[in-house]
Amino acid sequence: MKVLFNIFNVVIVLWSCRPEPLDVKLDEYEPQVVVSSQVIPNYLMVVGLTRSFTILSSAGFNGGGGNATFDNLLIDSALVTISTLYGTDTLFKLSPGLFTSLKELAIPGGAYNLKVVDYGLGETITANSTMLQNVPLDTVIPTLNLEEEEDTSINLMISFIDPKEIENFYVLSVYSRNSNTAILDINTFFENGSNKLEYQELIKDRDSDRDTIKRAFTLTNVKTSDSLMVSLSNISEGYYSFLKSRERSGSLLSQITNEPINYPSNINGGYGYFNTHNPSFRFFDLRLLLD
Repeated sequence: MKVLFNIFNVVIVLWSCRPEPLDVKLDEYEPQVVVSSQVIPNYLMVVGLTRSFTILSSAGFNGGGGNATFDNLLIDSALVTISTLYGTDTLFKLSPGLFTSLKELAIPGGAYNLKVVDYGLGETITANSTMLQNVPLDTVIPTLNLEEEEDTSINLMISFIDPKEIENFYVLSVYSRNSNTAILDINTFFENGSNKLEYQELIKDRDSDRDTIKRAFTLTNVKTSDSLMVSLSNISEGYYSFLKSRERSGSLLSQITNEPINYPSNINGGYGYFNTHNPSFRFFDLRLLLD
C-alpha cells in the first residue's frame, strides 16, 4: 500500500508540472503559381500551371477543407503569353492546368519570355528562357532478352556526339506507353495513353573526356507489346540544378504535395521552372524485335 501511495504522489507531481498548452497561430499560407513546360519538337509548347500548398494550409484556400485535391490546385483561369523575336503568342487552355501554343517555335538561341496572369489569385509571374541547340541521338540500339516466357528485359545502347564548344547538360529519358489515359501528362509522346518513365539520367559532359557519350542499361518490367520512346534533351545548367534538386526530394507524392521552395527556379513571383529545351527522340515498337 505504501508503494502505491508513493507512485500516486509521483504521478500527481508530474501532472502538476505539465506545461500549459500553447496557442499557436500560423500565418495564413499564400499559394504561389508553379510552372512546368515542355516543347514538342516541330509542333507546340505546353505550359503546366498549378498552385503550391502545404499540408497545414488546406491547399491555400479558405474554406477548402482539410484535404487538398488536384482540382483546386490546377489553374483554370489565366492569361498565358510567350513573347519571342517573332511577337507575342497567347496560349489557349487545353484543360485546367494546361495551356498550349501552336505557333512555330523560334530558332535555337532564341529567347522566350513567359508571362502568366492568374485571375484566381490575382497574381502575375514572369520567366525567361533560351532555347539551346538540339543535340541529336546518334545511336539507339534495343535488344530483347527473353529469360522466361513471361519475363522480358530490354537492353539499350545509346550514344550521342557532344559539342565541346561550351559545357553542356543533358537529361536522358526512356518512356513506355501507359494505357491509363486519365493521367495528367504534359509531355505525352504517344497517340494513345500517357508516358510511363522507365529510366532517367542527368548527364554533365565534363564527366566524360570523349566527344561521344555512351550509355548502356537494362529495362525490366516491359512487355513485347510495349512501345518505347528514348528522349535526349540539351538543357540549361539552371534546369539541370532544378532536376537534380527534384531528384533528391523523394517520391512523386512529396513533389506534388510540397511547394518547391528549395528548388532552383527561374520564375519571378512563383515556383517551378520554365524551360524550352528541344528534345531529340526515337520511337521503338518492341514487337518488331521478335521478327
